[in-house]
Amino acid sequence: MSTARRYWLVAIVVATFLLALIVSVQILISSAIDAHRSLKNVAWAAAQLEIEYLQFKHAFSGYAGVSQSVPASFLETRYSVFQNRIRVLKQETDPTDLADASYEELVADLDAVTAQDSPVRSAMKSADQDAHKVALNQLARLDSPIRSWVQDVMLHSNPDRQKEELIEAELKAAGVMTVAILSGFMLILLLMRNIRQAEASREREREARLRIDQASRVKDTFLAVVTHELRTPLNAVIGFSELMKGRVDPVQDAEVVTWTDEILNAGRHLLTLVNQTIDMSRISAGKMALSPAQFDLRLLIADSVTTIRRQLHHDQGEAAPPVTTRLPAQDVMIWADEAWLRQALFNAVLHGRKKAPGVRPIEISVTHRDGRARIDIRNGEPVAANEEDGVAKAFDPFLQGELGLSRAAHGLGLEMPIAKAIVEAHDGSFHYEVSSDSFSVSIDLPLKMAA
Repeated sequence: MSTARRYWLVAIVVATFLLALIVSVQILISSAIDAHRSLKNVAWAAAQLEIEYLQFKHAFSGYAGVSQSVPASFLETRYSVFQNRIRVLKQETDPTDLADASYEELVADLDAVTAQDSPVRSAMKSADQDAHKVALNQLARLDSPIRSWVQDVMLHSNPDRQKEELIEAELKAAGVMTVAILSGFMLILLLMRNIRQAEASREREREARLRIDQASRVKDTFLAVVTHELRTPLNAVIGFSELMKGRVDPVQDAEVVTWTDEILNAGRHLLTLVNQTIDMSRISAGKMALSPAQFDLRLLIADSVTTIRRQLHHDQGEAAPPVTTRLPAQDVMIWADEAWLRQALFNAVLHGRKKAPGVRPIEISVTHRDGRARIDIRNGEPVAANEEDGVAKAFDPFLQGELGLSRAAHGLGLEMPIAKAIVEAHDGSFHYEVSSDSFSVSIDLPLKMAA
């Protein structure tokens, strides 16, 4: 993540934090104000309930003959107003903190008095004196709960008490604000520290990359100079060795001929190693430039087979195995770099011969379908046993699959890594299998490379 994006992230976090802080404070203050207003409404409803209860109780006493006589119609009016006050009290009190256990008991008692089958309701429809006494006793049991609950409401709705609760809410809001601000500062400090650490890490990474690039340039320069200095005398050694071999009588100077052949073979082997090292260096640096052109793959295989036969005969003499081809009758036109592809074939055959020596004939076949060509290089029958470890090591540069000075295979082990890199650079796939006495190589290539 870039530095600019990190700073934008810090800004977004701070803005979000401040917005959340403002909203939380606003909610706290509005809750305190709403609670203040609600308590006032509850206090008014409680006072009205007590008044209407006393008026209804007084009217019922008159109706029952305990006090001044009251007509039944007036009692029904007072009863209706009393029921309405109970309904208003429920609406005003239910959402507040005053809806505690005592409130719940009071509401239950009020509902019992005003129920359709309550003694009070039955006494209002009856002239029985005993029923009137039962109803008066039930109403009398409401005196203490109503008086106690109304006093509690008045205490909570007292202006001084309300002011104290509002101050307490403000102090809570201030505490929340302080905690939020401290948390925000800690978050910002942590983010800034993370940014500084990331910038320092990126700077160290940039310096390391510069050192690596510098080392790579030094390596490329070293390889370019050393290979040039090596190839120049090697070409002279090889040229003079060939000249000496042509002028020496093989019958009279057989020993000189043998020495000349040793010098010539050693020079050619060393030149091959130098060229492979250069190619591997280019591939590792991503500097393998392809020059694709259209050509007939059959002609490339036929020409490469001639070179392969010559090399095998040079290395093994009469013991060199025959190399045969199985090519389609029609042209196989392909877009590829002919020189690089020829080298991939040459490397694959030579490496396979080193790993599976013998006199079995080597067959190179070509097939094509669905816009792709397949080149199969096989030594005898298809490979039955796959040496996984040997196959994996074959693709490791500078590794022959065995270590030590007494190893059987000579060279740097660059044939297969170079061949595989060449094929993959052509958008193809390279598959290799080997056993103790046979090998198989499959190269799959598109007939036309992707742009």
